[in-house]
Amino acid sequence: MQDYLGGGPSVVPPFTLVWHHAAIARHALAGHVLAHLGGLSYFEETVNLLREYGVTVVLQ
Repeated sequence: MQDYLGGGPSVVPPFTLVWHHAAIARHALAGHVLAHLGGLSYFEETVNLLREYGVTVVLQ
């Protein structure tokens, strides 16, 4: 994933990702907690990583 977000063979940030039905994804991934990252859920860490690489994430 880092290769694609860092300017690899796919889209290059900055861009805006509109995540439709984000509440459903958040709920589905709520049980997947990443203890080594301070207890963030997989969903939260994914959003944080996208934002870290310059992607504007709009949760709808």
